[in-house]
Amino acid sequence: MYELWKENLLDFNTLLLTTYGELGLNEQEYVFLVLLARLLQTKPGGWTFAEISTHMTIDDANCSLLFISLVERQYISVSSKTDSFGKRFEEYSISPLFEKLERHLKQKKTQSQSSQREEIFKMIEQEFGILSPLDIETIHLWMTEDNFDADLIKLAIQEMNSYQIKSIRYIDKILLDWKKKNIKTVEEAKRQLIAFRQRKQTAATTSTQAPAVDPNFYYDWMNE
Repeated sequence: MYELWKENLLDFNTLLLTTYGELGLNEQEYVFLVLLARLLQTKPGGWTFAEISTHMTIDDANCSLLFISLVERQYISVSSKTDSFGKRFEEYSISPLFEKLERHLKQKKTQSQSSQREEIFKMIEQEFGILSPLDIETIHLWMTEDNFDADLIKLAIQEMNSYQIKSIRYIDKILLDWKKKNIKTVEEAKRQLIAFRQRKQTAATTSTQAPAVDPNFYYDWMNE
């Protein structure tokens, strides 16, 4: 993530705006870091606190205190370097901030996945009651090994209910069929279902021997 920012391939301002509170920063610190990040990209060796304070409601002395606080709390790093002429200088970096960001986002993702898994298990338990160890393992594999999106699993459960069938194997068949067709989102799955039903309806209307087709019929997953 830090390397993407250095290459101007990351919207740092928006990313920090949506996470600064969760990272333990206040609004003043957010503005300071946004301004500092811009200066580190445009003037890495020649910026001053006065340049930052002109865009804030605090003076350069207070900007300096803010900077020290962020260094102490490990959002900014300061390291001593030596140039080609042997002159020492200080190099500033916001890489520690990106490390915090990455850890925070990874933790949020893990928490979200855990919450979604609990929701899926509760939803299926409501459908089937007590699950067997094999059923639990199958559901677990959907969300870990196969990495099916939680909403896609919910749609597969709805498809199963459309047939008034109660079978984990049936849900598994639907999901594996979508995986085989590289369908990864609910939108893609719904488009595939609509296209299938439209083809069936077209075939029915063009054949005089074909029986009438219910426009609300469903996909024959077990015979796919």
